[in-house]
Amino acid sequence: MLTRWDRWYAQENLDKDPRILAAPASLCAQTAAGEFLRRGIRRVLDLACGVGRDSFYLAERGLQVTGVDAALNGLRVAAQVGRRNKAPVELVGADARWLPFEAGAFEGVYCFGLLHELTGEHKGEDVAQVMAEIGRVLCPQGILVLTVLSGEAEAGLPAVQLFTREMFDQATRGWQPIEISAYDDIGCTSRPDYHIWYGMFEK
Repeated sequence: MLTRWDRWYAQENLDKDPRILAAPASLCAQTAAGEFLRRGIRRVLDLACGVGRDSFYLAERGLQVTGVDAALNGLRVAAQVGRRNKAPVELVGADARWLPFEAGAFEGVYCFGLLHELTGEHKGEDVAQVMAEIGRVLCPQGILVLTVLSGEAEAGLPAVQLFTREMFDQATRGWQPIEISAYDDIGCTSRPDYHIWYGMFEK
């Protein structure tokens, strides 16, 4: 998983596909920003932030954003973008299964498109570990905004594990759903056919 995304964000690939840096903020980020602000949430973790397209959008709306990713090439590019951006984002390199933050450090967690990347032999355990870490770093009454690619699981392999509604419900068991829906969002190459499950949850 990490090697694939480090290759994706390598400079030679960015030079070949300028859409990666030109892609607008996702519809999910636009919705999440409004919900976070309406609920008085300010400290937000963007988990699997990539090159920061949604991180900087959230920060521009007035949120205090920390972006985390394990693909260091993505963080390198995000840092370059950040130096040109008036809305600061703290960037941290880390594996989502072992986050370097204290318990309850964030009022909101925003996670666009991470869980479906977990396709290895222990993918079930990895998903559970990521969700446990989200719960650990989210403060009481915190809000999680989570998306995964929607579809039949086997259809996306080996690159991604698509999620059925049953799989999405299993991954978020123990969380209190505020909203769950499915829709087409904007992917990281600006394609508008990124079919996702979207969920907003209370801890």
